[in-house]
Amino acid sequence: MENNITSKGGLDTLVFYNIAFVVSNIEDSIQWYTDTLGFKLIIKQAIPVPEGKMEMAFMEGAGMKIEMIENSNNQLIDSIRKDAKTDAAPTVIGSKALVFYVDDLNATTRELEDKGVNFLWKERYLAGDSLLCTMILDIDDNRINIFQRNTIA
Repeated sequence: MENNITSKGGLDTLVFYNIAFVVSNIEDSIQWYTDTLGFKLIIKQAIPVPEGKMEMAFMEGAGMKIEMIENSNNQLIDSIRKDAKTDAAPTVIGSKALVFYVDDLNATTRELEDKGVNFLWKERYLAGDSLLCTMILDIDDNRINIFQRNTIA
């Protein structure tokens, strides 16, 4: 007999919270995401480490939150690695991509050009006549892909 018990308050309450990535300079990254994409700083705090510095900043914009971590000495945080089977330290700068969509990609691309943003490409279709997007880079070369709303599923 199959057990079909659903836990109220368990996985049925699962909701996206934020995406996190490591940056080389937290202050510069806060400024870039504020000036370029209009994100707002929610909180910035230091995380105690034996040497160097580790700082974390939460920002909010475009209906999402991002968490950025600066880790000057690539240190492990004991509480994160305690009893861990693998090294999951926040030490590697970058992520695959932040992905957004907009109503008018052409207007968005022009605004980003005016802000002097670095582009990997501008207004390119990734699949025939669908998935029109512009790919930009933040100051640590993290990829940010922006799609035209009416070309995505």
